[in-house]
Amino acid sequence: MSKYGENIYRRKDGRWEARYIFTRLPNGKAKYKSVYGKTHDIAKEKQLAGMLALAKEEASSCDLTVKELLVQYLAQTDVKTSTRERYWFMLERHIIPYFGKTPASKLTTKELSSFLLHLKKNGRLDGKGGLSAKTVRDMAVLLKTLLRFAQREYRCVCDALNMKLPACTQKNIEVLSEQEVFHNYFGPFNEGFQYVKAGDISALTEMVDRHTCAVMLALHAGLRVGEVCALRVRDIDFMTGTIQICRSVQRMTLNGKSQLLVQRPKSDSSERIVPLHSELLLLLRKITANMLPDAYVMTGSVDRPMDPRTCQYQFAVLLKRCGIRHRG
Repeated sequence: MSKYGENIYRRKDGRWEARYIFTRLPNGKAKYKSVYGKTHDIAKEKQLAGMLALAKEEASSCDLTVKELLVQYLAQTDVKTSTRERYWFMLERHIIPYFGKTPASKLTTKELSSFLLHLKKNGRLDGKGGLSAKTVRDMAVLLKTLLRFAQREYRCVCDALNMKLPACTQKNIEVLSEQEVFHNYFGPFNEGFQYVKAGDISALTEMVDRHTCAVMLALHAGLRVGEVCALRVRDIDFMTGTIQICRSVQRMTLNGKSQLLVQRPKSDSSERIVPLHSELLLLLRKITANMLPDAYVMTGSVDRPMDPRTCQYQFAVLLKRCGIRHRG
């Protein structure tokens, strides 16, 4: 079975064809060479053999370091600013200090495995242990992405491409119980308010502020914290009872300075239209009544979204006030 990105497929005559870049024209267009085999594995072996032969012929094209590869990769790839900065952070803080100026073509599976093991045990920059399994896997994914890019663009083939990605088990997500949400959660916002019937959002509309609204959007509409903070009044369609999710806020360091960055959501599928409960829509109408269309719902300001850290802090305070154990 062929895998995405291998450039290997089965022909109508039953043979397997594998292609690889043989040379490039002056305009940059790639010219491919095809090799054939009776099975997928045979075709793949011939493909790798051909690329290795080219690599030996043009060794100079394989002298790129991992840093140089990242520069070339980002120049040809459309990634979000936050993703770009994360790539550079991983490279400058972890990868370069370990590998230095070693050419990417010289990396081996053993060296890469040792690097990932080092990250797992002693990868924290403060010297207090290792990095999470998710961060270690992200580092491995970045390195293999760069090596595949080098293979595709510069005929640079190295042993490290054979390394398997480390396992990463997803954590179980703990959610608030129905009782915590409706009985305990909103009680502290109204003195004398003792009981809210489960599912009765209308009983809460008179006691909520913007911070509580942010939590309700997360609970009842499934918005991420960055999406809540980036929500503008014009994103709410009161006629159809929906909100459009098309941006997110994230705090990150750019050019050595911490700042808020408004960008598109986490992935393409995160751009969506979400239907709202009628009472939640009524609450949003009340909160945004005197705001401009371009104003951020959580701050009322046109040019200043809420900091996600502020939203998380307010949520933690709310949980403590209600006597509810913090999750995550």
